[in-house]
Amino acid sequence: MHRARPFFAAHLQSSLGTGAGYVAILLLAYEHLGNAWGATAVLLADLAPAMLLGPLLGGLIDRTSRLGCAIVADVIGALAFAGLAFLPHSTTSLVLLALVAGLSSALLRPATCALLPAIVSREELTKANGIFGAVREIGQLAGPAAAAGVLLFAAPSTLLAFNAATFAVSALLLTRLRGKLNAPVADEDEQTPSMSLRAARPLFITSAAVMLVAGATNVAELVLARDELGAGGTGFAMLVTAFGCGMLAGSLTPPRYLLSIALLAVGLLGTAAAPTLPLAMLAFAVAGVGNGLFIVTVRNLIQTTIPERSHGRAFGVLDAIDSWAFGAAILAGGALAASVGGRITFAIAGTGALLVLIAALRPKEVTTWVASGN
Repeated sequence: MHRARPFFAAHLQSSLGTGAGYVAILLLAYEHLGNAWGATAVLLADLAPAMLLGPLLGGLIDRTSRLGCAIVADVIGALAFAGLAFLPHSTTSLVLLALVAGLSSALLRPATCALLPAIVSREELTKANGIFGAVREIGQLAGPAAAAGVLLFAAPSTLLAFNAATFAVSALLLTRLRGKLNAPVADEDEQTPSMSLRAARPLFITSAAVMLVAGATNVAELVLARDELGAGGTGFAMLVTAFGCGMLAGSLTPPRYLLSIALLAVGLLGTAAAPTLPLAMLAFAVAGVGNGLFIVTVRNLIQTTIPERSHGRAFGVLDAIDSWAFGAAILAGGALAASVGGRITFAIAGTGALLVLIAALRPKEVTTWVASGN
């Protein structure tokens, strides 16, 4: 695990920058484009490269270098956010730079997920994945909180410049891994049954479904806290924080595929039924545990059961499918929350998670694969 320290350090400070930069880019879009649709356009532009190019970028990672692609992705991210921080803003420039930032993310996510098994031993991989997920969640929790403090005395461009700097630092830290990676494991020497990308389709579909039902609550949590629990903006922030803490705890929990989906379903349904804010926070934290646990479990399954030569493509396909699902969740969740309210939206999402759990029990290939991967 000692060799992984530069990797985790790079990811920690970059996640803090990304969490802060997320707040800043939405504020910038809203200020310059004039309405919420501007922020939506920037969000969709950030997702578009993964949605359209995920498998191609994954193939590029497999054919070239996982470490090299991760470093290039960080450099692209540094340039994109430096442009957002310092260049004159227009609708065209904001969307184009958001697309470049999205390209960085679409290359970085599969590259780093494929890179981790080359940094740590097979025995350390499950623990390393937990730390990897936890570091991301710390950034998602602390980054926006830090942004709130910085925005009291500085413009959003300051946060964007900070995010650009964290990308540059990440690239420098990753260069320390050159010449220190594990040699690829030959397929015939692997100790667990391997699965092809084609046979892994049920897992990818389940991941997209989980992303869809979890993402559909993004707007509903605001409606639930403000309008149905009477907790206002503070209550909304507390709900989001509870979910984030749950995600952090789930990331550090030993991988359990079916348990993760069950916890998500129970947490979402519990949130829908909660009569008070504290109970809603507790239930939403359980949903967060399930979501965090699911993400780490899927990552671990792919790394340990798909041949290493296909890791880039596997994570590229997963990223593309999840991005499509998240984009759909933004639209569907907002429409549901506006039409039927927060509670019913949570109830629908929780019911959807139960259906995902039932469906995940059916494919024989995945059941066998999960047993071997866990």
